[in-house]
This record gives sequence, C-alpha cells and structure tokens, in this order.
Amino acid sequence: RQTDHIRIIGLIEAAADFAFEVLKPGGAFVVKAFQGGEMAGLIGVLKQRFAKVQHIKPKASRADSSEVYLAATGFKG
Repeated sequence: RQTDHIRIIGLIEAAADFAFEVLKPGGAFVVKAFQGGEMAGLIGVLKQRFAKVQHIKPKASRADSSEVYLAATGFKG
C-alpha cells in the first residue's frame, strides 16, 4: 500500500507539473487521490500555485475508503 501511495503521488505531481505549464491564469486542476503521508506536501505545492485548494470526499465514497478529490482553483500563473 505504501509503495502504491508513493507512485500515485508521483503521478499526481507529474500531472500537476503539466498543468502548471498549460493552464491559463484562473484555471483549475482536479485529481483523485488517496489520503496518506505524502498528501500534505502535494497540497502545499498546490496552495502555492492556486488561490484555493480543497479536498473533497464524495458522499458516494465508502466511509472506510481513503479516496479523496483535490480541487485546486484560481491558478496564479
């Protein structure tokens, strides 16, 4: 599980790097993630580049699932 979490965070970071290159100011970035130790660092990076960062747990998600969505809006450019 720990290895999977690290790999998922790596993929999200790669997607975020791509978004930083192509998003226009005011743009948004949404990604599905799983809660874990590396999540705080990722949220910190997103907060530097976006005006607002939220983590959302959908009602449809099982209560015992670590699944969350990160929604970053207001890309600063």
